[in-house]
Amino acid sequence: MSDDEPLDRLHLLSHARALFPGAVIEVVHTPDEIIHIDVDGHRYTFEIGSDDDAYVFTDGNAAFKIPLMEIDWDF
Repeated sequence: MSDDEPLDRLHLLSHARALFPGAVIEVVHTPDEIIHIDVDGHRYTFEIGSDDDAYVFTDGNAAFKIPLMEIDWDF
């Protein structure tokens, strides 16, 4: 992981790959802190504040959830 890679990128990528086996997955973090997951070129966007227990990604019609990443701040 590079120093400027968001901490949750691999977490999101792993869960998206499990949800969409065989699909080409890309996790995109924008400078204005919006997160997108592209599944075979189809974009889903994280709705900030949509859920306290999960990331909720939607394309306006369909949605899927990925559990929040737990960080151990005591390391």
